[in-house]
Amino acid sequence: MADARMHWGLWLAAAVLALAVLGAACGNGDDDSTTAVTGGSASGDGNDVLAIQRELTALGCDPGPLDGTLGPDTEAAIRHFQQAAGIQVDGIVGPQTRAALASAAQTGQPRCPTPPPPPPTTTPTTSGGGGGGGTPPCTEAAIRPVVQASLNPGEQMFKLNQFNCAITWAVSQPTVGTTLQNAVQITLLLRWNASAWQVVDRGVYCDNGEVPAAIFQKACQSN
Repeated sequence: MADARMHWGLWLAAAVLALAVLGAACGNGDDDSTTAVTGGSASGDGNDVLAIQRELTALGCDPGPLDGTLGPDTEAAIRHFQQAAGIQVDGIVGPQTRAALASAAQTGQPRCPTPPPPPPTTTPTTSGGGGGGGTPPCTEAAIRPVVQASLNPGEQMFKLNQFNCAITWAVSQPTVGTTLQNAVQITLLLRWNASAWQVVDRGVYCDNGEVPAAIFQKACQSN
């Protein structure tokens, strides 16, 4: 009977010792992991994520709503910051990213670069404008020979007058005639064919609605 009690006591002591070792092992985790943000979830509580979101916002890295919830916007902001800081871009706030964020919060650097603005919208070009940036040249040198070539036999152009361009369209109102005494002002519609201007039928293009509004009145409602 005494032997049984001794064996039972030894077994209980071993069990207690095992539980103590297991508890110590569980308590020795990496404290930095409490702020790790991985794969759409945070191992810490919402306050951890909220603090990260505030730091990202202060550094120009838009994490979306400051709600303490990790979402695609917050993860994208983390990656944006990591790229700016020159560290591994994985969307995870581990020890390296946590340290970089803490330092940046103190110094204000690095900041997430502002996204580049969208390309400017093409606006109508008036007479004398250039054709840079891949747009058709809206210049007298480009328009004059095309207008001259479109005249009837015996006609000549006495004055080019004003011309206006809108993207790949142009309108010109030159003064033409066989003599200066019978010269009149006419309206010509031009279209850019990827390499040069050419005079096109106003009736066709004005009726099908292709002429831009910027020059429609002058091109389609003039004599």
